[in-house]
Amino acid sequence: MQTWWLTALGLAAGLCTSLSFVPQVLKAWREGDTEAISKRMYIASLIAYGLWIVHGLMIASVPVMLFNVVNVVLAGLILVLKLRGLKSAGVR
Repeated sequence: MQTWWLTALGLAAGLCTSLSFVPQVLKAWREGDTEAISKRMYIASLIAYGLWIVHGLMIASVPVMLFNVVNVVLAGLILVLKLRGLKSAGVR
C-alpha cells in the first residue's frame, strides 16, 4: 500500500473520531446538562489521547498527532464543562 493511502486513511479515521465529539460538546455547552457525562471516562480518554500523541510523535504520523490533539481539546472542553457544572451555575 502506498504511503499516501495510509495517510488518507488516517486522516479520514481521525476526522470521524474527532467529529464524534462535536455533538456532545454542543449539547453540554448549550444545555449545560453534564449530569450523564462520566468524569472518569473523560479523564481516561485524555490520558489515552496524550499517549497517542506521544506514539504519533515516535512514528512521525501527522494524522495520529493532529487528530489526537483535536481530541484532547474537545474531550478537555467536555471535562471542563462537566467540572464547572454550567447548569448548576445557571448558565445556558
